[in-house]
Amino acid sequence: MLNLALRSFAFLLLFASAALAQSPGSRAYIGEDVYVASGQQVHNATCIFCSVQVEGDLTGHVFVLFGSLNVTGHVEKGATVIGGNAVVDSQARIGGDMTVLGGNAVYESDDSLGGSAYVLGGHLSHVPLAHGEARAHPRLSLGPLFSVLLGVLVLLLLSALLVPQIRRRVIVNQTS
Repeated sequence: MLNLALRSFAFLLLFASAALAQSPGSRAYIGEDVYVASGQQVHNATCIFCSVQVEGDLTGHVFVLFGSLNVTGHVEKGATVIGGNAVVDSQARIGGDMTVLGGNAVYESDDSLGGSAYVLGGHLSHVPLAHGEARAHPRLSLGPLFSVLLGVLVLLLLSALLVPQIRRRVIVNQTS
């Protein structure tokens, strides 16, 4: 158990250091919100335990862990939110796929999402603005009950693989 805790801590440190090793024009924060103002251009945005507000242009990807994403501007590639919610305004645009794990997603127009939208553990809500909109890419939402069942199944499989099997030793009584 201690070994697992040490490995998890080491993984967290590596992940945090990789997130903070920013390329030029990118923003990565832990516990501090990322704000891309209107008229401003940023390459990638990574946020852990915080939220991202995009009103300007983001030329790469946005990743949010345990926070929320609010897009009123433009995200050229994809968006991933884990443990939070995503809201995409009708005038906004995400060029790639949007993935939300353990939260909800709301988008107002199919034109706002250039790729697919996947929500696992929450709800995907579309606020229709026009009556004849046709969806160009798949939109998939798997509710919280399915996610809980999937999580239990994964834990059972991992415990079956990782927990060593206990073999009973047969004690032979040798009396002469």
